[in-house]
Amino acid sequence: MTFYTRLQATANRLLRGKGQSLTLTRITAGTYDPATGGMTGATTSTQSAYGAIFDYGAKQIDGTLIKAGDKQLLLSPFKTDGTALTAPVLGDTVTVGSIVYTLVEPLKEINPAGTTVMYEVNLRK
Repeated sequence: MTFYTRLQATANRLLRGKGQSLTLTRITAGTYDPATGGMTGATTSTQSAYGAIFDYGAKQIDGTLIKAGDKQLLLSPFKTDGTALTAPVLGDTVTVGSIVYTLVEPLKEINPAGTTVMYEVNLRK
């Protein structure tokens, strides 16, 4: 086990123990079907994971990337079943309880030496 995989395990353990369960949802658009006038082949995939949500400090809110009301999510790189999480992308949604957030810029993967320790994500309602 390398230093970074130990760091990854520690981050996962802390987010699992001190964070909360959430659902990451990705909707992949299908293709336009001219015969029906609608979209076909759209898919929805969900992943259960752990993360910790924080409010941004006043100094972090710049009104452009980080807006008032945005939340910061520190997300484990593992699903709740212990398998690897598919990396989040802009436009995915995160559901915590009954609250649904959308992932917006900035979205950062913290991966020293190629080992994903966690994701730092900006959430917006």
